[in-house]
Amino acid sequence: MMTEETSFAAMMAQSIGALALVLAIFAGLVWLMRRFQDKVVPVKEGKMQVVQRLHIDSKNSVVEIKHGKQSYLLSVGVGGVHKIADISPEKEVGNDT
Repeated sequence: MMTEETSFAAMMAQSIGALALVLAIFAGLVWLMRRFQDKVVPVKEGKMQVVQRLHIDSKNSVVEIKHGKQSYLLSVGVGGVHKIADISPEKEVGNDT
């Protein structure tokens, strides 16, 4: 016969088993994500690239972005991304000596 103690023990064992199963599935998914994350190769065919980044503090930075021949100076922080200035491409000066 089942008593209250055995039914409580069975419920606890079932709950702990279910929790262990969920945690095992979660750990497996985390392991898979980390394993495949290293194999992702960034696409270098795009026209946009980050030229340089200057960290002002832990939450704010200034970033120079290049798209084609045009460059932009952006502030990146908690408040979002804002354009500071357009940077015109520098003209190359040849040596005429």
